[in-house]
Amino acid sequence: MMKSIFLLVICAAISQYTRADQPVTVTTQYGDLLGYQTDTARVFYGIPFAQPPVEHLRWQPPAPIQKWAPRIRNATRPAPACPQPQCKLPPILCPASTSEDCLYLNVFTPIPSQTPSATPLPVMIFITGGNFQFLDASAPIYESERFVNTTNTILVFIQYRLGILGFLATGTGPNDIKGNYGILDQRLAIAWVKANINAFGGDPDDITLFGQSAGGQSTALHYVSSDMQQYFQRAIIQSAPLTIPFRTYLEYVTPSVLLAEQLHCAVGDIDCFRRASYKDIVVAQAVINNMLTSFKLLLFFEPWVPVIDNVLVHGQLLDMVQNTSFPLKELIVGTLSEEAVFFIYEGWGKPVTPATYAEVVLATFVENALKVLEHYPPDSVTDVRPLLSRIATQWVFACSNRVFSRKAASYSYVFGYPLDFDGWGNETYCNGHVCHGGELPFLFESAWTNFTDAGRRVSQSMATYWTNFAKSQDPNEPIRVDTQWPRLSSGNEKYMYFQDPLQVRENYLKNDCDFWDSIGYKKISL
Repeated sequence: MMKSIFLLVICAAISQYTRADQPVTVTTQYGDLLGYQTDTARVFYGIPFAQPPVEHLRWQPPAPIQKWAPRIRNATRPAPACPQPQCKLPPILCPASTSEDCLYLNVFTPIPSQTPSATPLPVMIFITGGNFQFLDASAPIYESERFVNTTNTILVFIQYRLGILGFLATGTGPNDIKGNYGILDQRLAIAWVKANINAFGGDPDDITLFGQSAGGQSTALHYVSSDMQQYFQRAIIQSAPLTIPFRTYLEYVTPSVLLAEQLHCAVGDIDCFRRASYKDIVVAQAVINNMLTSFKLLLFFEPWVPVIDNVLVHGQLLDMVQNTSFPLKELIVGTLSEEAVFFIYEGWGKPVTPATYAEVVLATFVENALKVLEHYPPDSVTDVRPLLSRIATQWVFACSNRVFSRKAASYSYVFGYPLDFDGWGNETYCNGHVCHGGELPFLFESAWTNFTDAGRRVSQSMATYWTNFAKSQDPNEPIRVDTQWPRLSSGNEKYMYFQDPLQVRENYLKNDCDFWDSIGYKKISL
């Protein structure tokens, strides 16, 4: 009786937050979840997979969630995002609220077949990006009702601890902050999905892991980790900045000292860190973000990264993929054609002169600076930011991804279609360009009503290829595609170029990437 009364109360509450959607429940190992069903999909927001990482659980591995049965858990509204500095992205991407209690996931499913013996559906788990310190799993670009309806797949978005709370590492002692808590959160979330997705109609033995940006780096890390192989069958790595290095414990000393200064703690006083409020920690993080914490200049753009602890992370990703001792799974790897435009124009709000350009190249590449300047001489006397964007796109994203692909990828792509609606807000420098993250609304069909006819063709093609791969490990089937996506093979570096119309090309940036291979993707520092 109490269960029925609670269900009525929750249903009444839902009506305030959803349109004319119908309540729907599923039964997991932990208890019942109440979500809602639209005309096209079922949606479950804010499903907890771990206990809140607060108080004594801060900077600890995530503790599995406890059963909430016989209570019914309301899964009709997004959970707060994990703590993070003020968002500087287009407002539509910025979280509505934050809380240290943030370890939740969202599930989108098609409306189930009425057939009792319906075959379990393929499952896709997406790890969101955001420099390991921004954004969340409930942004509007991830609203995927149309995606799951048109592709007949189940889609899961997971949240994990970010920034200092997720990745600070002070050492390996008993009282130290050991780091990689955000990665541990991801692992627990993935395990939760495998153990419970059958309740949503999903196949726990047919899981595709994919992610974008920092989520792409995370996916790559799970992909090369032997103890994660049991949790997924294939992977997709999108726009991972594989050249940005993970830190060592020694390289986290400077951020730890700066944090102590900001929190008015003695250096090494971890208990003082633990007593600080999460809001004070986030304020300190925002200050430290503007400081130079390493002579590895790329860490300025992604300062809170996984630490090489030789437990979860055994080195840099480009090294780990070369040293795997197990068969690698089927994999799609790709980047956007103008990944770095956003970062360069965000970092330099005014035109960059040739003299400043030369200084940046010298500071970044040191003994290789002359080679870089010879290969990429200044091409403007007024503003060299377009050239800087091109260099960063190639060195940080495209060419290091080529190294990874040559070892592991089955299929490769480049996304080259800019947003065809006004979606960049104040970031007007991205209008007409294919900026980092610009493929996401096309992939998840989340801005369908805003797309032009050409944009809808690109969106539908991308969703079809991705979910074909999730269903068969081949992006060309079972749903028919007009343009066959060829497999990568030695001496045959063909890739899918997402434009309208789609194109199959080969040898992406070959000369430039050959140059960057000769320069290398690590040990670049002052």
